[in-house]
Amino acid sequence: MNKKYLLGGGIVGVVILAVAVWFLFLKGDAPDEATNLAANNDLDQVLAEETPADDVLEVTTAPTVPADGINGVWTVDAEIGNFDFETASGSFAGFRVEEELVTGDTTAVGRSGGVTGSVTIEGDQLSGAEITVDMTSILSNDGRRENAIRSAIGASDFPTSTFTFDGGLDLSGLEVGGAAQTFSIEGNLTVAGVTNPVTFSIDANVRDDGFGVIVGSTEIVWQDFGITPPSASIVVSVADEGIVEFQLIVGR
Repeated sequence: MNKKYLLGGGIVGVVILAVAVWFLFLKGDAPDEATNLAANNDLDQVLAEETPADDVLEVTTAPTVPADGINGVWTVDAEIGNFDFETASGSFAGFRVEEELVTGDTTAVGRSGGVTGSVTIEGDQLSGAEITVDMTSILSNDGRRENAIRSAIGASDFPTSTFTFDGGLDLSGLEVGGAAQTFSIEGNLTVAGVTNPVTFSIDANVRDDGFGVIVGSTEIVWQDFGITPPSASIVVSVADEGIVEFQLIVGR
């Protein structure tokens, strides 16, 4: 359920970040790939830190678990967690791409915590989703690269990317408090004015505390979005394709 909408959000953010990949020549170890297990563990830690002494969560922290199961309008929680480039809890979207530098092979990673949007579930079916990613808030491990990244993705002309899904996905296997489920979802991703269909594989679960956690990824070809890798003396080659990934926390 939430996973749907999360997935949508992740998709959008990831691809927009993917555009910036070629400017992100990471020198250190790349952050770990996003996983549903890690996202849930991070959320557990965040909630433990925010729980008052009486062990009761603030009303504004934990969403309500409705009696109608997963049905309803789910929104990306923009406040839970603490996004940064290296260690991200909460919602984010980004990209991963393999590069060959003069100093050796590396994985370039970019991430943005600027993800908003909502997903609607009716009759245990994902009936619609629209997720937006702020392309001007991309972070790297070196702030000096960020202006170049935003320039590469045309953030001044296209400050946001969007992912939309028109509905029709069966989510009946997703239960409140149940194990994470794997889904595939196809929707339309628009980045820098170019729209293409994309299919994400996502792992999603709905927690007993009312939060939904969705993590997903897909492989895209950069040129499908009109993106041409820029040249640089340090870069020998950049893979023609890369991974867009996302981690979303949602609630009602």
